[in-house]
Amino acid sequence: MANHINIVLVSVGNFQEYILDNIRQLVRLGHENIWILTNSRFFERFSEYNGKIKLIAIELLEDSFRFYENSRLDKQFRGGFWILTSLRFFYIYEFMRLYNISNVIHLENDVLIYYHCDQIIERFDSSYLYLPFDTYSRNIASIMYIPSASVFETVLHHYDFGKTDMDNFSNIMKVTGLIRNLPIFLSSGLSIDSSEEYRFVTSNYERFGGFIFDAAAIGQYLGGVDPRNISGDSTGFINETCIIKYNKYSFIWVDNVGIKRPFIIVDGNKIPIFNLHIHSKNLVRFI
Repeated sequence: MANHINIVLVSVGNFQEYILDNIRQLVRLGHENIWILTNSRFFERFSEYNGKIKLIAIELLEDSFRFYENSRLDKQFRGGFWILTSLRFFYIYEFMRLYNISNVIHLENDVLIYYHCDQIIERFDSSYLYLPFDTYSRNIASIMYIPSASVFETVLHHYDFGKTDMDNFSNIMKVTGLIRNLPIFLSSGLSIDSSEEYRFVTSNYERFGGFIFDAAAIGQYLGGVDPRNISGDSTGFINETCIIKYNKYSFIWVDNVGIKRPFIIVDGNKIPIFNLHIHSKNLVRFI
C-alpha cells in the first residue's frame, strides 16, 4: 500500500506515564503500525502492549546532526524538557532513515487522536511536512506528518539549535517551502476573521475534509494546562498566543461505537476535531 501509515511516539530521558493512555486510544482506533522510540530501560513499561506496538531503542539511533552535543537549549529545566522536545525530531529522522520508514504521523505523548489516520493520509502531499501553527511565527508539533527521511533531512538542516521546537518551523517554512499547515480552525464562514494571519493558521481546511487540528489551545481550554504551570483546575484556560479564541464557541462530545469524539459548534455547524492536545496530561478524562 503506497500510503501505508506509521504512528511514531517518542519517550526519551523521562518516562511519561500518560503515553500508555495515548497508545490505548491508538489501538482502540485500529492502528497497527505504532512505533515507540524510547530508552531500552523503559521497554518493560510498555509490556501491556506487547504485539501491538514496536519498540525501538534510541541507543541504536545515532544523532548524525549532533544536536544534543551542539544545542544551546537548557539541558536542566524539568529533566531536560526544552532540549528533549527538539531532540525527538532528530531521533525520528534517524529512525526513518535506518528503517526506511515513510508516511509518519508523529504525536506528542499528551496528544489524543479521535479518528483512524487512514481518514486523512490521502489528503497529504508527500512532498511536504505538515503541522499546526497558531500564529505566523509559532508552530506546535502536537501532531506532525513527515513524508520521508529525505524531506525531513532537508528541513532539519535548517533547524536552529538555539531555538525551541515551537520557534523553528516558521522560519524553515519560509526558507525551504517544504512545510504546510494543519488547519486549526475553519477558513471560511460567518465567524471567520479576514486577516492574513487568520488565513494562514486555517489554511488547508478544505483539503482535510472539514477536520480541524488542535495545536494546543483547544485542549488547554477544555482540560486546563500542565499543573506544573498552574496549580489546581485550570479548565477554561485561554491561550494567550493563539490567534483563535476557542472560548467563543461551544463544544460537544458524540459517542460513535464506543469512541467519544469532540466537535466544535461554529455558526450552528458541528465541526469535527481530529486531535486534542491534553496539556493537563489527564488523558483518561478525554478518552
